[in-house]
Amino acid sequence: IIVDQNYCDQKKPCKEKVSAVQLSNIVYENIRGTSASEVAIKFDCSKSFPCKGIYLQDVILTPQSHGGTKTIATCQNVRYFNRGKFFPSCSN
Repeated sequence: IIVDQNYCDQKKPCKEKVSAVQLSNIVYENIRGTSASEVAIKFDCSKSFPCKGIYLQDVILTPQSHGGTKTIATCQNVRYFNRGKFFPSCSN
């Protein structure tokens, strides 16, 4: 699950974006699977228009069996609610 409103496709750092489409009232429910990358969940939302009303219910993403040893979640500028299981949980 990747939401990246600060995507940059250059080698040099991009300027911070001051506008974005605001994401709100989105439900992720009953998702189980594996992630080929360490970052399984990423919410990198806009400071100006943070993601809000994001609901995560029974979302479980584990490492791919032949790849990494763990999965992580990063959550910036997002207001979320979780019910049931949520793994990996967000860290800032």
